[in-house]
Amino acid sequence: MLGRVSKIDLAAVALGRNIGFAAQTLSMGLAMALEPLASQAVGAGDGKRAWRAYTATLETITVAWIPTMIFALACTFALAPLGVDAIVVARVRQFLVAWAPGLYAFPCFIAGKTLLQAHQKTRPALVAAIVANVVNLVVCNLLVRGDDALAAIGLPRIGLPRLGALGSGIALTVAGVLLASMVSRAAFDMRPREHESSPRIARTEIVRVGMPVGLQMLAEVGVFALVSVLTGHFGAVAVSANQIALGLASFTFMGALGVSGATAVRVGHAIGAHDASSARRAGLVGIAMGALGMSVGGIVFALAPHVLVRLFTHDPEIVSLGVAFVRIAALFQLFDGMQAVGAGALRGAGDVRVAFAAGAVSYWGVGLPLALFLGFVEGHGALGMWWGLSASLVTAAMIFLVRFVVLTSPTRIRLDGVKLASLVVLVFVAVLATSCRTVENGAARDPRKCELDPNCARKPGNYNDCATACADNYDCMQRCTQVTGQ
Repeated sequence: MLGRVSKIDLAAVALGRNIGFAAQTLSMGLAMALEPLASQAVGAGDGKRAWRAYTATLETITVAWIPTMIFALACTFALAPLGVDAIVVARVRQFLVAWAPGLYAFPCFIAGKTLLQAHQKTRPALVAAIVANVVNLVVCNLLVRGDDALAAIGLPRIGLPRLGALGSGIALTVAGVLLASMVSRAAFDMRPREHESSPRIARTEIVRVGMPVGLQMLAEVGVFALVSVLTGHFGAVAVSANQIALGLASFTFMGALGVSGATAVRVGHAIGAHDASSARRAGLVGIAMGALGMSVGGIVFALAPHVLVRLFTHDPEIVSLGVAFVRIAALFQLFDGMQAVGAGALRGAGDVRVAFAAGAVSYWGVGLPLALFLGFVEGHGALGMWWGLSASLVTAAMIFLVRFVVLTSPTRIRLDGVKLASLVVLVFVAVLATSCRTVENGAARDPRKCELDPNCARKPGNYNDCATACADNYDCMQRCTQVTGQ
């Protein structure tokens, strides 16, 4: 919707969503600490302990909310030094303030959904998600577009203003509170009878399990958010195109996230029942399903990128760059599914610290350096940075898979620190070599190459003919001839 209203608002919401989501990952990790605690308790037949874990999780999330908002708003002060326009920064802050209650509601939703999943009750969360999305669509349309939304369906104008980024934040809060309320109501039915009691679970236990989960999520979300912020260096068009492609990739990722949660529960049930072989089978089947499901999304991205991007905007510059982003996303879908579900399998097994360490190395030790190298040093711009992100997902997927196989192996294979470090180095070298070759080989085929890199016409192996490089893209032809003098 924002893509049809204002490039500035779209860029502001793109940055605001990334900052807000990164800020609340620790709270989400605390909520997801419930996965091993509740699923293993239910697997062991102790529903009372699962409920105690749920209430302790809600208390911990509540305490973490204020620091989350302070951190999110503090991050906005780094935008101007990074080259983001002042008007965009102001609207980012408006969006975050409006979204503040939603940043509390969503972790509460995750906690409630996780308790229900542990009891194998998934319908309430599905119904809540459908209702919340419909409400979000209506409210967001009205608040973002104002009277234009009414006129589009033949209703009279009543003076509704266009709130842009602010309206988008309010709509997210309304949908988030509704989502959390519906799921929390269903979770409340899982409480034990009053005369039954169980030992109270301390908030420190939630923090002990949830903090590594949150930090692992922060490692992933944070690097994507940082790269999205750094795309502001390449202008509003790059930020907007990045947001559209990231939104599409996030849409398919929701399927993998659902499989990840289910896998964590199934592995946790098996661990609680002391059935190691079932835990291994549940984890491997889940990882395979995540990879298969995301591969379907990748095929759609590869076959219809123009159609997908034009659902959000008709701006020719954004469409052109967005299509290139979506094609890269098509390639990493398989590995994104594997790493998402692999992380869930490890959470279900209670192996949260190694998953955090491996995620940190993958995203910050491999992905970010490669993204900066390809984007800024090699001059491939925002597209090069996405290739770096792709490398981090490949690395994480391989490490999570190997770790789970080793952890659940009946022969008790030991993977000590030296062996894990060696695996990381080998994966990094392979990913680096593959990514660099892919980018170099793809540079000549990129119809925006001359536009994004002023030196492309003088690099051996790249197209130096604007007509060939830009095909039928008139805007690209204009910029290419200005840069290269052809």
